[in-house]
Amino acid sequence: MSDFILYDREYLNSLTDEERSDFWKSLIEQSLTEVEELREQLKPIPFASPLWENYHGAYGNVREDVAFLFCPKEFLPQMDKIRRLDFEKKNNEQINFDNLCENLSHQLSFYGATYLAMPYFVLLLELKRQKKEFYWQMQIIMQAGIILSTARPCWQEEIPEEIRTSYERSKELLQDRAKEFLGQHLDELKQQSPDALLYFSTALLAILDDPEAAYQLIMGGWEQTPVACPECDYYDDDMEDGFYDPELIKQKVEPAESVIGAWDGTSFDNTYLWFSNLIHDFGLEEEWKLPYYYGTYTCPECGKKGILIDWMKQFED
Repeated sequence: MSDFILYDREYLNSLTDEERSDFWKSLIEQSLTEVEELREQLKPIPFASPLWENYHGAYGNVREDVAFLFCPKEFLPQMDKIRRLDFEKKNNEQINFDNLCENLSHQLSFYGATYLAMPYFVLLLELKRQKKEFYWQMQIIMQAGIILSTARPCWQEEIPEEIRTSYERSKELLQDRAKEFLGQHLDELKQQSPDALLYFSTALLAILDDPEAAYQLIMGGWEQTPVACPECDYYDDDMEDGFYDPELIKQKVEPAESVIGAWDGTSFDNTYLWFSNLIHDFGLEEEWKLPYYYGTYTCPECGKKGILIDWMKQFED
């Protein structure tokens, strides 16, 4: 540990609890002034607001975790991991971020704290963009996308207009930043591990286009395909294992035509088009599954046809 960090720890330890709290608040506010223009656009709920007491994550109030996103890492307090089985050595900045993400996406459930936290994800992304920190930008986009994939209509709630406006605006800006990041860092992204790229691609699907489809892909590990007919409610038990049995999928689903090579790299209007080509460009082995996810499934009971991923989105587990 450097003498500089030792000095910071000694300084923090010399303060009273109240002085330490005020010191952290001043550092956090100083960081946020670096993105003041964006903060004015987003109008996130202030940390002093009592609303943080009403909208919790899986483990309770997330205000402190969100605020510490903007504290210089050398001044962060010692953090304990929520994920007890995470044995990777990490610094306090990463642990705090991981804890917040776990709080907002535990068991892929939706938590009200997401409404308050998402604008701050966008502010953090802007800070890391200004500092040209590739890794952090990728992490923020990935985790924000996974969190947004949990925002299924059946789980959401009525919220005050001030929260709704800030939250919706943050999603719009996140879309813009994610597209920009993808366009500027495609070569760097291709150097990441296949697991990270699949995670990132699915998160992009949630951010840019179809969070409900992303939810199904994440929940099923890009393998399971639970489906029930919206016409007759027939549940196809054989489809539960999905791509664990490739031959079954090939028998039951007529694949969509290949669109590889037809994407211009900038338009995101056609989900199947851009998503298939992105997975292809990343060289991911899951590429062959997309024509089936977006292919035509026929109900064995009544004969109704539909796009498999669309019917999966309608399925309530």
